[in-house]
Amino acid sequence: MRRKMIALYIYLIGLVVLYCNSIFTNVFGRPVYDHVIEKGYVETGSENLVTAVYLFYRYYDTLFETLMLLFSIIAVIYMSAHEGGDHYE
Repeated sequence: MRRKMIALYIYLIGLVVLYCNSIFTNVFGRPVYDHVIEKGYVETGSENLVTAVYLFYRYYDTLFETLMLLFSIIAVIYMSAHEGGDHYE
């Protein structure tokens, strides 16, 4: 029962994310692209603009994505090691 509830919860979160993604339009668009092209080297000092975006403009986003991946792996290992038994049903 618990696993079904977790699966339903994840499914609902996925639906909410997809719904929100379809509602909101691209607010930034071309100005952000132009800003990175024009001022990326000056603001970051990086010759490679992809590196500039990841290490300077999206630093916290990249850090939290990495942490979420780590926590997901830990959760999968934990749930697979503690599978079965009356305690979880």
